[in-house]
Amino acid sequence: SEDINKRSYDIQIGTNLLANAGLILRKFIENRKVIVIHDNYFSLNENDNEYFYKFAKSIEENCKKIFFISVRSGDKTKNIIEFNEIIEKMLSFEIDRESLVIAFGGGVVGDIAGFASSVVLRGINFIQVPTTLLSQVDSSVGGKTGINSKMGKNLIGAFHQPLVVISDINILESLPKREFYAGLAEVIKYGLINDIDFFEWLEKECEQILSYNPSKLQTIITKSCEIKAEIVKNDEKEIGQRALLNLGHTFAHAIEYFGNYDGRIIHGEAVSIGICLAFKFSSFLGLCDDTDTKRVITLFNRFKLPTSVKDFKKLHLSSTEMMERFKFDKKNKRNQLTFILNNSIGKSFIHNNVDVENLTQFLDKEINA
Repeated sequence: SEDINKRSYDIQIGTNLLANAGLILRKFIENRKVIVIHDNYFSLNENDNEYFYKFAKSIEENCKKIFFISVRSGDKTKNIIEFNEIIEKMLSFEIDRESLVIAFGGGVVGDIAGFASSVVLRGINFIQVPTTLLSQVDSSVGGKTGINSKMGKNLIGAFHQPLVVISDINILESLPKREFYAGLAEVIKYGLINDIDFFEWLEKECEQILSYNPSKLQTIITKSCEIKAEIVKNDEKEIGQRALLNLGHTFAHAIEYFGNYDGRIIHGEAVSIGICLAFKFSSFLGLCDDTDTKRVITLFNRFKLPTSVKDFKKLHLSSTEMMERFKFDKKNKRNQLTFILNNSIGKSFIHNNVDVENLTQFLDKEINA
């Protein structure tokens, strides 16, 4: 079997890393062509975003040649047409297998740039520079890359591990608050999966985190990466326990589908609602105590996150259509629905062969009532 330790990599978390990226990345980029695929939120104008400008200047000195590809932010970008355009642009730069991709942006950029690097020339190396909290704590770690299909989210992709991840805490303050809050949904998720102490720490430090306290941010990013890395190390290709990282995501991906990836609801917000639904469903099935579910919902509310589909009336969800979406979830096996549910805070488990009647009844109560 493949040994993931041979593909292990550093995750660097700290302040002022982007301005020193050339030094940090020198051994990877020296004498190579580098393609920076970045969110169009960033431009090379210093006045627009000093972080991207300093990053580009820093790495320019060390690589052979540098190219930039700008992609639109938002999940709508993760489609086969835009993906093809990125691939063709990369090839037009006359790259070779020594060339390197750097993904500079949020989860969408990391997903599409990582996937492009996994297939172009049958695979070249890439580096993740996540710039949103969500991408720093979740999507940049673990090697999942991909794009969306008309049938659902992230259904086309590959496992492709980066060479290194650089997470600069400073950049978080330069981004919209909505993106920051959305990232906190994935942070809370880690406490809910297998670490009640972390969950209780988040309850205690909520206000400090919301005020961008650097040492608290360093803690939540480090802790999230540690929990995820441990799970991925033991199950890189999601044959078993890695599925726990999808707590709330079966509901979330279905909700996002009805948002048409147009920005009405963003990934972290859908995850927040999805996790609350997973806990409510666990309670509905008698697997989890109601007091735990209420405690979870309270923490999401404190972190300024939505907790019910009723917070997004414009999505026009229906339980029947939600059930249709669940059929395309990647965790399903042998036509049986699989959900990640909880016995309590810090104790998630994989629930195979979920009873369709129970689920329909639950959704009717949550969505149509």
